[in-house]
Amino acid sequence: MDVICTNDKFPAPVLAFYAEFGITTPKKDQLYTIRQVKRHTTGETGVLLNEIQNPDVPVKHPIMGEVWFEPTFNINRFATLMGQPVRAEELADVNV
Repeated sequence: MDVICTNDKFPAPVLAFYAEFGITTPKKDQLYTIRQVKRHTTGETGVLLNEIQNPDVPVKHPIMGEVWFEPTFNINRFATLMGQPVRAEELADVNV
């Protein structure tokens, strides 16, 4: 599924963390293709993009301790090609 980044602003601590691990972030007004959808335990939906392949980073997990995985970007940072918010049913066709 193709999407456009509408929000490329990240908090300074997040950018510092990303810089430490060489993470590339999406840029506003750029076109991306969602390669995978991840549902988080917090209820948030994150996506991985074909155009950005990042290394795994350490994340604290409440049960498993420290785990490493590729960071996702919140779906709310993106819009459809028509400029509309991405709906959950549109993500159903993307590999979960």
